[in-house]
Amino acid sequence: MNTVETVLVILLSVGFLTLLILSIILSVMMITIMRNVRRISQRAEEATSSVADIAQTLGRKIAPVAVSTVVAAIVRKFASKKE
Repeated sequence: MNTVETVLVILLSVGFLTLLILSIILSVMMITIMRNVRRISQRAEEATSSVADIAQTLGRKIAPVAVSTVVAAIVRKFASKKE
């Protein structure tokens, strides 16, 4: 093998090794980011489900009060018209 060929092979090997190491590091970083995103999305889903449960409970508790308020307003309106 010629010395020029040897130098080229060494340079290409070093370049390939560098790219291989960088791709491994990038893959590991992407995997950790994806795990964090999955964990965050699970927490957000739990939070929205608890907020939905609270809203549903409040809706069940407040709905009769709201209906009675509307009925009372209608009764007052008709009672004031009769007088």
